[in-house]
Amino acid sequence: MRQRICIIGYSPIHRDARILRQIEYLSPDYDLTVIAHGEPVAAFPDVTWRFVPRANRFENLLTLVFLAAARLLPFLYETWYWQKRRNRLALRYAIESRPNAIHANDWSALPAAVEAARQTEAKVVLDLHEYAPRQSSDWWWVLLFAPAIWYLLRKYAPQVDASMTVCSPIAEAYRRDFGLDPIVVMNAPRFTAVDGERHATDGACIRLIHHGAAARQRGLEVMIDAVALAGVRFRLDFMLVPTDRAYLEELKQRARRLAPDRVHFLDPVPPTAINRTLATYDISLTVIQPRNFNYLVALPNKFFDAVVAGLAVVIGPSPAMAELVETYGFGVVAPSFEAQDIAATLNRLTVEQIEEMRQRARKAAETLNADREMTKVAALYTRLLNQQDR
Repeated sequence: MRQRICIIGYSPIHRDARILRQIEYLSPDYDLTVIAHGEPVAAFPDVTWRFVPRANRFENLLTLVFLAAARLLPFLYETWYWQKRRNRLALRYAIESRPNAIHANDWSALPAAVEAARQTEAKVVLDLHEYAPRQSSDWWWVLLFAPAIWYLLRKYAPQVDASMTVCSPIAEAYRRDFGLDPIVVMNAPRFTAVDGERHATDGACIRLIHHGAAARQRGLEVMIDAVALAGVRFRLDFMLVPTDRAYLEELKQRARRLAPDRVHFLDPVPPTAINRTLATYDISLTVIQPRNFNYLVALPNKFFDAVVAGLAVVIGPSPAMAELVETYGFGVVAPSFEAQDIAATLNRLTVEQIEEMRQRARKAAETLNADREMTKVAALYTRLLNQQDR
């Protein structure tokens, strides 16, 4: 009889690449129940899907009330968590799945996972997608949400059986502050050949792309400014999930004003189509402004997507990304996050350098891919559930 894993992740499941990878690589060996937002993913018909509602306006209002009051009465952080319908439903669904292990995707799923494990004697694995207590520097977030995350992590993190996160600096922060010992599982996609999409770099029209979320804190406008300052041979396409529609419209207006006909916006594609879409470009422009700790140490999906698609990568001096760029030689690091320095870095690139970096990216993808990274997850579950290697 196969063992059972329950995955809890409060995200729109169809676009959460990390959870989808976990499903892809764990489902051949385990019976999976996935608790999330959204609707079933057709690629995984054997998964048992359970969906929970997003917060409504009343719950959002209650959140502000509870988090403000909890500054004086910290026990209310617990009350706030359990008054959310999604958490109560997730607990029920997790228990009903009769799991051998519960995989909590991020801190928000942790209390429900720990409580379900207490009632079912399951193991708990905590996957921390970023350093949660410092995921924003906005004053209201620091005042209200950060203390709640600290409280819940300090209470529940000691009860997990194993943990993982996305890069070494974040792993070290969790060791220091919460006594966890996460393994590092980088956000690399599956390596797939893109021979049909290979092309020579056109020196008169060098195609750049940036894909991800339209998140104001990431300072995406700097890349528009950089392309406007760079030579006319550079063209930039944004492929953004419209998480902040007002900000996305501001970016479009800025592009029309500063770089008409050189910066364009495309509709996002599903995770399964990203590799082939990116492969038609020359360079991934992956500059994330270090406006909080997580953005400073970022090692995001988009970075590995570009490598697997065989693109050269241009980044700011983000240490985790810079380490891999310099180790494998598939990109260049601008000396700062300022538009002038990014533009100057682009202008110095020759077609020959871009072609060489693209070739090195394809070579690096043989190592930096999901097959390698998800082996760590499979080994963790084999060890945790005392299974023999298959």
